[in-house]
Amino acid sequence: MVTVAIKEVYIDLLRNFGDISTEIDLALKRHAIEQITQKIAELRQRELSYQTKYGLPYTQFKQHLIEDEAFVIQIETHVNKLWELDLADWEFCYQGINDWTHQLQTTSLI
Repeated sequence: MVTVAIKEVYIDLLRNFGDISTEIDLALKRHAIEQITQKIAELRQRELSYQTKYGLPYTQFKQHLIEDEAFVIQIETHVNKLWELDLADWEFCYQGINDWTHQLQTTSLI
């Protein structure tokens, strides 16, 4: 458990709604959910830009890279010679969405 200082104005306000500890826990939970939701939205936006750029969802793009050498040549020739940098960020976004979604589900159950 961590102890934090809370401004008296918030304590006075929250007393009107019930047990202060419960109200603070609820406020923190809502804030965490809001922050996680915002992070997921940012990652989804970045992921969508890569999906638009390469014309495929992440999993299909990665599968084509593994199975189809002609696909890789086409990407390097017509789309982006530095596609590997995009792939690294795209993978970060994809995994981040999964991780943060799991965290959101966990936080919502608390």
